[in-house]
Amino acid sequence: MVNKSEREKIIALINREVVPAIGCTEPVAVALCVAKATEILGAVPAKIEVALSGNMLKNAMGVGIPGTGMIGLPIAMALGALVGKSSYGLEVLRDVNDEAVKRGCKFIDEGRISISHAADAPSNLHIDVVVRAENGDSARAVISCEHTHFILLQRNGETSFEESAAGTAAETAEDIALDLATVYEFATETPLDEISFILEAKKLNMAAAQTALTGDYGHSLGATIKKSGLKYYGDTPVAHMISYTSAACDARMGGAPVAVMSNSGSGNQGITATMPVVSFAADMEASEEQTIRALVLSHLTSIYIK
Repeated sequence: MVNKSEREKIIALINREVVPAIGCTEPVAVALCVAKATEILGAVPAKIEVALSGNMLKNAMGVGIPGTGMIGLPIAMALGALVGKSSYGLEVLRDVNDEAVKRGCKFIDEGRISISHAADAPSNLHIDVVVRAENGDSARAVISCEHTHFILLQRNGETSFEESAAGTAAETAEDIALDLATVYEFATETPLDEISFILEAKKLNMAAAQTALTGDYGHSLGATIKKSGLKYYGDTPVAHMISYTSAACDARMGGAPVAVMSNSGSGNQGITATMPVVSFAADMEASEEQTIRALVLSHLTSIYIK
């Protein structure tokens, strides 16, 4: 068995990388950065200027924003400023409601938002937000490398926090000598009470799948497979895994106002580390312990190989 000290490090790694997120993590990370900058400013900004790496622009522009019925960055940015709370992390848009969406649309219509490409971004995941108040005050927040990794905080040009973009989960994994043998040993031998928290991933991601299976989100791939795929896939565990996994992704990408359990900053990665395991476990009538250990194995492997 992995010794207690090493187990504690691995558990801390899982708790860091396997976290709830509402919506696609790219626009949500931008909303998080806007929320943080707004909090530093201390007022609803008159202007929001965001410079993004090319990969962030590509991934964030065309996905649904939870609770809005809208897609793309402008509404995510507006809501980050109006109702976002950075303490929520990747659930920064948890408090979105109809009134907030109306205010966000007005914010956009007033031309308060500017989005540009940061051609010299130091990372594929890079978000640089500057917010400006009517009185001339400004604040800046920068996220880089990971969706919640702030590397710079400023108010009126004065820096209150700064660090390099290093310090990723991969480095943490290296610090604890994580390899596939250790991953397997940890998942199969760690006392159950130390890892049962992973069931929250099952709860959240199954709820997202059920939302899409009974609604109309994204491409409705999961629902289509479940309702019309019997002819092509048969009523098999594989078909069930594909349907539930696709459905949870439909809900997340289609703007359903539900949280999913992400992995390594990716909601879809968290879903694919969860739903095939959960679906297959149900079909095989696996015990709760078997399900927990399989989920830990899947999520920790996903962290290790990211």
